[in-house]
Amino acid sequence: MKASALLAIGLGIAVISAAPAQAQSKDPEGVNPTHFLCYRVSAASKLKPTEVKLKDQFDSFGTKIGNPLFLCTPVSKNGEEVKDTETHLTCYQVSAKNAGKKVVVVHQLGKQQLTVGGSVVLCLPSLKEVIK
Repeated sequence: MKASALLAIGLGIAVISAAPAQAQSKDPEGVNPTHFLCYRVSAASKLKPTEVKLKDQFDSFGTKIGNPLFLCTPVSKNGEEVKDTETHLTCYQVSAKNAGKKVVVVHQLGKQQLTVGGSVVLCLPSLKEVIK
């Protein structure tokens, strides 16, 4: 399954530490198994701010897409197979819209309750080419 268009409401960026890895289970059924590692980016040229209308399970609102903040690459975590090596995510700044919801997420590390705050970035499925 290819990475779908993702609206990242409060995108969490992974922090890697030297702590021992905890036991991990399989992905919940129906979850896209692609993991992404996000890198900070700066643009060589400015993109014209683009107005978009966004709608997700929390709200619908209009915003301008701002500066690029992250390039997220498919990554193998703990030796797992990367099923889609082509689709990357380019994440752009958007104006904050507070979801004000509590959710429970289920993933390989278990189950966790989160408070969803303001939107931060819009991540677009992207293809990338390394410039030599």
